Amino acid sequence: MKTRYFIVSPDAARDGRIVLDGPEFHHSVRVSRVRAGETVRLIDGQGGVYEATVERIESDRAIMRVCSFARSSAPFPVDIAVGVIRAPRFEIAVEKCVELGARAIIPFRSQRCVRRAEETGEALKVDRLNRIVAASCKQSGRAHVPSITLVESFETLVERIPAYGGAFLADPGGAETAVSGGLKGGVLGIVGPEGGLSSAERDLLIGAGAVPLSLGRARLRSETAAICLLYRLLFDYALALGVR
Repeated sequence: MKTRYFIVSPDAARDGRIVLDGPEFHHSVRVSRVRAGETVRLIDGQGGVYEATVERIESDRAIMRVCSFARSSAPFPVDIAVGVIRAPRFEIAVEKCVELGARAIIPFRSQRCVRRAEETGEALKVDRLNRIVAASCKQSGRAHVPSITLVESFETLVERIPAYGGAFLADPGGAETAVSGGLKGGVLGIVGPEGGLSSAERDLLIGAGAVPLSLGRARLRSETAAICLLYRLLFDYALALGVR
């Protein structure tokens, strides 16, 4: 049987019991059809994982007995910044980047980002994105819930770069060599919007320390580039640490 995960607060356990209520109760009992006697896993968003057995189900909550608790290792400090694209595609990028293991997701606006989002009803909604983050964590069993920032300006993104040990910009004209030698401390991957970054924006990012990195010859949509770049940085980070 597939292991099912649900999210609880870090201080949810009381005297060996956890009460699941609200949206997670609805998801577990009404959607996933969890029943008394079944064992599930509960993640606290900060690396803690409970294994718990459902003791009883009431009208609006489920009482669970904690069987064990373990703390998972922290995710690699790899963040991904993605230029604002149409909401459905951005949501795909969020979903997949969470499943892969991004520590944080940073939406940013740039010169060629979608401008009519508010008019078309496709503006990024933080509450919805946070629900997607939570659902992706439960799908993949990620015990650390990554953060997702409010949409920030391009200038703020540039200012972030010096705080990282390495920053890499998805760029067709970039290098194709492995980046594992440059991964020390936190790492930031940057992907432009559908229309790409302007020459001036590209120069500003590179001037701040971002390294252009090719993802191959194919022309990728922004959400695909975000997934590919994150995977590559995570892989190279693991390689640099000798983790298989």
